[in-house]
Amino acid sequence: MLKSYEAIYDHGKIEWLSELPDVEQARVIITVLPQQPRAYVEKPKHRRPPEKLKGSARVSGEIVSSPFSADEWEAMTERTARQINGDSEAFK
Repeated sequence: MLKSYEAIYDHGKIEWLSELPDVEQARVIITVLPQQPRAYVEKPKHRRPPEKLKGSARVSGEIVSSPFSADEWEAMTERTARQINGDSEAFK
């Protein structure tokens, strides 16, 4: 499976933004993305939910109530991470 790594190319040098590839030598394909306008880089402003949802949920930055226990949330998070990393058993 191919893996992507994010980096910034600046005057002939590459600055890795995440983990480095675990290879000594490799063929690479480089995609140059257009520089994003400043508006896309800034943190988005807080948005309010639609009026018709008023009273249906309480949110204050964290989950206030959930039908799942902390252990169930942890298991779901771990399974999702395994799926993202390509573990086919995690999809069963």
